[in-house]
Amino acid sequence: MGGKLEWLKAVFAGLVWFCAFAPLQCELAAWLTPAMLLWATAAEPRRAFCLGWIAGAAHFFSSLSWVLYIPVAGSNIVGWVMLSGYCAIYPAIWVAFCWLIFPGDRKEVGKAVSQMPFKVRLLWGGACAIGWVAQECLRGWVITGFPWNYLGGSQINYTQLAMLAQFTGVLGVSLVVAWGSVGALLVFWRWREKNRFTPSLLLEVVGPLLLLLVALGLGRSVLSQPLAQKRGSLKIALVQPAIPQTVLWNTGDQKSQEKRFGDMMDLSEAGIDEDVDLLVWPEASLPPLGILNPSNVVERFSDLEGLIREKKIWRVWGADTATNGVPYNSAVLIPPEDEFLRGLGEIEWSSYAKRHLVMFGEYVPLSGQLPFLRKLAPVGNFGRGGGPVVFDMGKAKTSVIICFEDVVPKLARRAVTEEVDFLLNLTNDGWFGDSHQQWQHARTAAWRAIENRRPLVRCCNNGITGWADEFGQFHGVTEDVYSKGTRVIEIPLRRGPRSPTFYQRYGDWLPWGSVIACILIGVMQVRGRWYDVKKDSESDANRAK
Repeated sequence: MGGKLEWLKAVFAGLVWFCAFAPLQCELAAWLTPAMLLWATAAEPRRAFCLGWIAGAAHFFSSLSWVLYIPVAGSNIVGWVMLSGYCAIYPAIWVAFCWLIFPGDRKEVGKAVSQMPFKVRLLWGGACAIGWVAQECLRGWVITGFPWNYLGGSQINYTQLAMLAQFTGVLGVSLVVAWGSVGALLVFWRWREKNRFTPSLLLEVVGPLLLLLVALGLGRSVLSQPLAQKRGSLKIALVQPAIPQTVLWNTGDQKSQEKRFGDMMDLSEAGIDEDVDLLVWPEASLPPLGILNPSNVVERFSDLEGLIREKKIWRVWGADTATNGVPYNSAVLIPPEDEFLRGLGEIEWSSYAKRHLVMFGEYVPLSGQLPFLRKLAPVGNFGRGGGPVVFDMGKAKTSVIICFEDVVPKLARRAVTEEVDFLLNLTNDGWFGDSHQQWQHARTAAWRAIENRRPLVRCCNNGITGWADEFGQFHGVTEDVYSKGTRVIEIPLRRGPRSPTFYQRYGDWLPWGSVIACILIGVMQVRGRWYDVKKDSESDANRAK
């Protein structure tokens, strides 16, 4: 019975973790999560790892259930199982690490904690919090990374705390939440052991509280600094065609592609009628023109570009390009006076090619050495872009990131130079139908606006089309996020050049510092030095008796 209860506790802890993110978005659940995981996995490290994997699986299988919406029967289930099972390894490693370095009897945790000196409890709680940051850092880096739903990412609505990300990135907020959670767990364990509450128990949260106060102080300092002076605004038409993924893939069906092309033209014309400065198409939205009626294509483009020239509207369009036979998932900047069809033969416009490709979606590992593996990528094997590109429209400058690149902090950080006015993300969340993926994606992406202190504009096939300001708050999301339409937004343009944030200057110093710290603690554990703390704890307890 005890074994079954352990597994149920692990599953329950994972489901609490799931509640922290869309579709439920209960921020309090994030503060409970590390404590719940440690409560459910108190055991020797090997067993803790197994229980931690169960808890992680309960979380990831539920929070990543949107993978099942991918319209590829069988493959979606395989992808869901593999991705969720893989991600569950990281919390499993974390709980194993925490219980490995626990300086006491894991079978009687409450008693062991009560006998520890305050210094030892503080060190263990801090080490657990650092370990949490390390495991999230590694999940966002190993095998190209999956930096999705970080614990701190759930706190974006708490603006003053979220501003810490300008110094540490979003994982700094994860550190605050994780240490606060472990500190509260220590209070609970000691309270249960004493069987009564005394104010002295609150000593356990002194360290986490000091860290929180520092975080809030830094956040307040950021909020007290005015943004750069406004020099104007940019009015943008964002086309959201809501093209089903099956239509995007079925490029041989002329009827569906004709409708796709017609919708893009109609939505673009609707945006132009709003007297905008910029017209944006989402990722991979351009249909295969070769299969369409040539006279209709020429006529529709001629009519559209006549209005574009008249109103001097720039365009950023998501389109597949090719160089030396290698396809790229790209975005192109088209000046108002240029004709798109004439420029297709040899593209000379500024263009950006996606750098962070999705494994098994846009490329297959080892496909160069084993060509038959290329068939496993549903949309083909794309080349990897060379680096960030600044699109200069005269009135404003932007840097484009495509698809999931807006959840990768280092890519956005490198794309935002001093001259860039805003980040522009073109994405296709149509892979995942009408699911909660769109909300998870948007809330994760909004941290890039905070970290870099620049607006983030998002143009989606379906999803959260609009813009996030420098404080991570969304604007312009007024319609059904899954519906077809043209969203017109207006973003402020500010005087520059602007100084980079601390995070832009120094990058992921905290995450990788946490990884190094955990390695050092692990080495100390192996060499027996970490357990010197345990011996000191036992000696102090004996002297107290």
